[in-house]
Amino acid sequence: MTTEHSDQSIVVTGTGVVLPTGRHITPLWDAWTDGKPAISPYLDPLVSTRRITHFGHVPAEVVEQSREAVPHRQRKYGTPYTFNAVLAAQDAITEAGPGWATIDDHRRGLFVAQDNSTTPSIGTFARGLTQLGEGREIDFGAVTNELLINGGLDPFTIIHALNNNTLALVSIVHELRGDCAALVQGESAAVTALQRAKFSLRNGHCDIALVVGAGSYNEPLTLAGHYRLGHLSKDAGGDGQLRSFDSAQDGTILSEGAVALVLERSRDATARGATPLVELCDTVVVSGSRGAGPAHVAGRYEGMLHQNGIGTEQLGAVLADGKAAPGYDTTEIELLTTLFKGSGIPVSTVRPITGTPGAAGPLVDLALAGQIFTENTLPAIAHLGDPLSDQLEFVRGGPRKQRIDSVLGTYTNFNGISSAVLAKRPDTAGAA
Repeated sequence: MTTEHSDQSIVVTGTGVVLPTGRHITPLWDAWTDGKPAISPYLDPLVSTRRITHFGHVPAEVVEQSREAVPHRQRKYGTPYTFNAVLAAQDAITEAGPGWATIDDHRRGLFVAQDNSTTPSIGTFARGLTQLGEGREIDFGAVTNELLINGGLDPFTIIHALNNNTLALVSIVHELRGDCAALVQGESAAVTALQRAKFSLRNGHCDIALVVGAGSYNEPLTLAGHYRLGHLSKDAGGDGQLRSFDSAQDGTILSEGAVALVLERSRDATARGATPLVELCDTVVVSGSRGAGPAHVAGRYEGMLHQNGIGTEQLGAVLADGKAAPGYDTTEIELLTTLFKGSGIPVSTVRPITGTPGAAGPLVDLALAGQIFTENTLPAIAHLGDPLSDQLEFVRGGPRKQRIDSVLGTYTNFNGISSAVLAKRPDTAGAA
């Protein structure tokens, strides 16, 4: 973690968003500023459940656009959520400008954060089970024979289940053949992907980098696991709301989607006429954070801020995780209170709008940071009526109009690993 001179800084020049709010950053920003969630009742053609009440589904029309973004002959190698990643990457590359095409494909880096695979799942076996016919008792010998010998099992199951499936498909479709990495472990994977991209750019291993976070929690065993652990909302209020930092919260609502960001050196972006949207200052992953306690994590975050010339009272805003899963928000409040109690630094989160997206989460916030800087606005936390703490400056009631020059995104994944991302308004070196 080192303070960089402006000509060494890494900036975001393109964003692609595929989330429950739809495609592109504008619908996401509008939903956040208007306080209108994109969460809906859980629906899956192969699953019937009363326990999973709501989910952040990508809209059907965007699912189809994602599928169309993948060449026909390559669709068999991917899944719906990797298709989302391809579409998000396409939009990020387009926003970054025509100069992308002038960069040799071996100098284009690709760093992907992928949630745990949705394959194998019920859908994997649907073909074989259907061919056995309906209304019969399950003969496991016949099931095994049909699935493994007669080909009733999806023949691309192993490919779909690979942890680098998203990286492979995005690389093939968009011709990225340079430095690369595929990472897993939810939000911390996305922060690590940003770290790797920044390192690669600063050390000349690539000339431009695409960072992608993608995944879906819509897999029955995954959903059942989170339900058993008590993470999920039971919709006690009957309104399907995720209540970040609110005393009425009863659990999180999971979601799906993909976000892609184009990163490059600031001087290169200027040279090719690209518009910097956000400066990526620094990241930290506290690998030993599980069980270490909020004070230890806060110390790591404070060190990152100070090494980048920002005191804890100078930060512009916090974009918090706000999962609303039992215990997660109270721990995050303790962490943020250790850092910012009495500072008046505003705290907000977009999770009540999108649900909890996993690996895409930190990239969602980094994309939104550009909107915050451009619009001089910090949207409120939707549905926040009775905060769990009065020690922090939660943004409530409506968007807050003010100039913000720096944001800190804070995250803890379901494995207990904490991470953070620090970003600035471009060309504000030395400002907060």
